Amino acid sequence: MKAMSQRRRGPSKGDLRERAILDTARELLGRKPLAEITIDELAAGAQISRSSFYFYFDSKLAVVVALLHGLAGELGRDSEAWLDGSGPDVPALRQSLAALATLWRDQGRLLAGALAAAPGCPPLARWRAALRETHVERLAARITRDRAAGLAPDGPAPHVLAALIDDLRTAAFAGAADPEGLVDDLVTVELRMLYGDFAVPHSHG
Repeated sequence: MKAMSQRRRGPSKGDLRERAILDTARELLGRKPLAEITIDELAAGAQISRSSFYFYFDSKLAVVVALLHGLAGELGRDSEAWLDGSGPDVPALRQSLAALATLWRDQGRLLAGALAAAPGCPPLARWRAALRETHVERLAARITRDRAAGLAPDGPAPHVLAALIDDLRTAAFAGAADPEGLVDDLVTVELRMLYGDFAVPHSHG
């Protein structure tokens, strides 16, 4: 009976309040930059006092870090077919970039604010570095496979080229008013960086 009652038990009051703070931060970031959001707004949105806020998070930054860790899986969503594949697979790359563009459309303020603050903020810098390293390692492995199989020309070292592509994506999406409008152009640029003068068919939808 005890085990069953534990399984039936829902989130605690603390869990619900923490979730409410995160939901409030996400909603506020959809309307204004991170720098303009205050602790008082986060507490009010979660229907708790300012002092109670500090029971769950020690700063506004801690809220942002929690949100970013929650997005980690989404940032790599729909990228498996591309990163684990081989050759100039246009549909797989487009699917990967389209998913990333959708995330930037929905969470752009959070992501752009975090990237801008990362150089002077160790927790955000570690988050960015880990995310970048994961993508660069997997893309570099793909480049190495393609070159060994004769599917891609020689060029910059795989890790260097993969890092350039990662930085290109980040800069492009961070500065875009319409991230989804960049997908076709990024597909073209990335494939030509990887495979040379490759004719890329554009989507029509």
